[in-house]
Amino acid sequence: MHKVLALYPPPKDPAHFKRYYEETHLPLAGQLPGLLSSRYTFSIEGVGSPSPYFCIWEGEFASEAAMGAAMQSPIGQRVAADVANYATGGITIIHFESKAPSHRSDLAKQSPNAETFSAGLQIRRDMFGPALADQALESATDFNRTLQELVTRYCFGEVWTRPQLDRKTRSMLTMALLVALNRPNQLKGHVRGAVKNGCTKDEIREVLLHSMIYAGVPAGVDSFNHAMDVLKELGLE
Repeated sequence: MHKVLALYPPPKDPAHFKRYYEETHLPLAGQLPGLLSSRYTFSIEGVGSPSPYFCIWEGEFASEAAMGAAMQSPIGQRVAADVANYATGGITIIHFESKAPSHRSDLAKQSPNAETFSAGLQIRRDMFGPALADQALESATDFNRTLQELVTRYCFGEVWTRPQLDRKTRSMLTMALLVALNRPNQLKGHVRGAVKNGCTKDEIREVLLHSMIYAGVPAGVDSFNHAMDVLKELGLE
């Protein structure tokens, strides 16, 4: 794994830094292609003397090449340009090859192609937002971490990336299957993902109606209620 550290000295306006960093910059940085994991902290203590840093961000990529490609991408250039909007004290960037084991990337290391994990994570971010996608991995415990990493690599990295069906079609199929399986929590998540993948409210309604014919009226009624909750949250209903 290849790690990147962003070190920020104290800014002129700490309150503005924190607010802008968490509300604007981090969601943008979370879209960096190939970013496997990231974390940050404002709780920094020095040893023997005060810490010279106000904030530290750490990101992890599969390789130095993946990191370089991310920095040169349109998103990477936007991230770099955005730093001046909050970090008035400047920023120091360092990167290095990490030899120590990382609990967040066990499955990615075991896979013969770590890019599959990265591709899956990017799709989860595209569909559910960087915050929710990263939270699923950040909040994983020793008990369910393997599950979350397997879902990221196998479900999203190997199947959702296949070019034979576009993401919109896959979202429609997934919603129909979840109606039939009566999985309301998963259905709600995939209604959000379907909107991100280009499905309109009318198309989501038709998928649910079609599913009801084959899965049964009770399943259809429940699915409409769950979908309406999500559409209201998104301002579409």
